[in-house]
Amino acid sequence: MKGEQISHKSLFLLATAVACFIALSTAAQDIRPLQTEDIWMLPTNGISLQLGEDYIDGFHSIQDGRQGNLWQDAHMALRWGVSDRMELEVDGVPYKRWHADYGQSDAGVGDFSVFGKFRVWKGKNPGTGFGFRLGVKMPNTPSHKAFGTNQTDFYFSLIGGKGWGRVRVWSNVGIGILDNPFIRQTQDDVLTWGLAGSWDVTDTITLFGEVQGLWEGSDAPLYGRSNRAFRLGVRYGRGPHWAFDAAVAKTSGAYYGNWQATVGVSYRFHL
Repeated sequence: MKGEQISHKSLFLLATAVACFIALSTAAQDIRPLQTEDIWMLPTNGISLQLGEDYIDGFHSIQDGRQGNLWQDAHMALRWGVSDRMELEVDGVPYKRWHADYGQSDAGVGDFSVFGKFRVWKGKNPGTGFGFRLGVKMPNTPSHKAFGTNQTDFYFSLIGGKGWGRVRVWSNVGIGILDNPFIRQTQDDVLTWGLAGSWDVTDTITLFGEVQGLWEGSDAPLYGRSNRAFRLGVRYGRGPHWAFDAAVAKTSGAYYGNWQATVGVSYRFHL
């Protein structure tokens, strides 16, 4: 009898571990390498650590409009599944390098952001649901840098998604409230938008695509009147924990530049 109890307990622990393994490997669908936020959530107490390198060709200086190439070194993010309906994220770039086409180049610390994502409704099919995301960008970058404003910005967006087996589509639309340090007592209100999709070609390879951007209605926009991107990417999962990704984008606008590229890695685990 005692042996049966031990056996049953062992089977229960094994089944629990397998369930956690499956939940983590199937539910933790990070949006890297895309920009359009997904309605997918990490499981409760699921953690995702992300690290990437970004390149933007043709980035215009916020200071004077000069054009150059921007490198975002060690772009990192930490995501934590607080509950089935809530996820927290800290995102930032420790170091940026802007190489001007002419004149003086620039380098320094990038901005960090804190966001919360909340799911209001969850459908029966995986990836189907509706929610919202809100957060703040902190003033880490000095305003005299080509890529910083040293201001606190606020963002809010509505998120929706739909899944059909191995195919998922999601979108979001929102607003950003940005302080303009170059014009006294002025703020810029921007419209943010995105439409994205993914296809799980195999259990380890996923293809991505998106169109996304931002639009400013200000008479003196910080980031240019309109910025748009068309992005294609791929992600390769290595077991339940590791994932590697890459993407390229054709872009337009002073802030998005002419084209972009990114490579990154993610590591997921459960507390």
